[in-house]
Amino acid sequence: MPVRNRHAFTLIELLVVIAIIAVLIALLLPAVQAAREAARRAQCVNNLKQLGLAMHNYVSQQNVFPPQVQNGGLAVWSNITGGPYFDPWPLDWTASILPQFEQQPLYNALNFSLSSSVGNDPQNRTVLSMQVASLLCPSENIKTTNQIVGGVSSTKSYHANVGGPSVIMSWTGIFTALPQDNFGFNGVYTNSNCGKIDFATITDGSSNSAMLSETHVGAGPTPVAGNVTLSNVNGRGDTYMWRPNGGQTTTGYDMGGPGVQIALAFVKSCQGIPGSQIAFNTGGGLAPPNGDIWIGGNPGSCMLWDAYNHFMPPNSFACDSATDGNTEGYGSVPDAFPPASNHPGGVNICFADGSVKFIKNSINLQTWWAIGTRNGGEVISSDQY
Repeated sequence: MPVRNRHAFTLIELLVVIAIIAVLIALLLPAVQAAREAARRAQCVNNLKQLGLAMHNYVSQQNVFPPQVQNGGLAVWSNITGGPYFDPWPLDWTASILPQFEQQPLYNALNFSLSSSVGNDPQNRTVLSMQVASLLCPSENIKTTNQIVGGVSSTKSYHANVGGPSVIMSWTGIFTALPQDNFGFNGVYTNSNCGKIDFATITDGSSNSAMLSETHVGAGPTPVAGNVTLSNVNGRGDTYMWRPNGGQTTTGYDMGGPGVQIALAFVKSCQGIPGSQIAFNTGGGLAPPNGDIWIGGNPGSCMLWDAYNHFMPPNSFACDSATDGNTEGYGSVPDAFPPASNHPGGVNICFADGSVKFIKNSINLQTWWAIGTRNGGEVISSDQY
């Protein structure tokens, strides 16, 4: 009986096959990751579109956009113990539009005569502790922050635009403080731009005026003892604030044209901060301000909770101005607190007309400032961003 020759892979052939499979996997995995990120980015865009639609529905009902904070008057000074307290932390713009993005039960549960300060006004704890899924970007890799106030750590990814560099003109965004929000204890700066904003006041055009953007959720150690520097925040420098050592560290308010050069010098000084620089916090013991109470804010001392501005480019780090009277670096009118995201290369921004556009980190700085204002009179075209 004849002997059959058996055919088998040689060692070299086997190694070649394995190498081919490895190459295919190496090519496939980035494509899978890219597809997943594309899906997450699409969901983020949808979240912003829903918020934009909610804003338009709010304007249809109230004839104005909501202010940056909803109840910043004296009503929030007194709590159930009957006395005034420091930092009332008013309810922010998110509270205003809850019914417009299908959160009517949360709206009904809020007491608008009280604040978002859990320790002082525990009646609002139910709402403050609620995490609304549509307010978190799917690409955000931090879901729970370490900034817990009164046991509450709910947060949001989407913040309101309060305008371009204050040294040129303050409160030029879609969201402003109301004149009655000028709390004496935290030095809120107000000007003639503050007040009720409707479509008629958006003289630059709603399609050229940014309204909402995304930002990182803050988490990490408190910036004391040299433990938080630019080089170890893992690309989340917008969740802390930094002050340049030397150079131009002052911005200011409402200087018009002459303020442009001061703003440019401030940006240049901020961009020159070394990686070894410690995060700004002279108060000590404070966690990153981003990611705090999702429905709270303060136009004078805690703007990083719920707002951003068009000063530093997207995905830059937040920069504290020497003219900021708040010594703890939580974001105020003269500071630079940009939007940021985990999407490669830029951020999603919802404009006042409800459209959502992806703005690259490399956007021209003057164009970035221009789309941050509602009434700056700049002439820009859509191919500039």
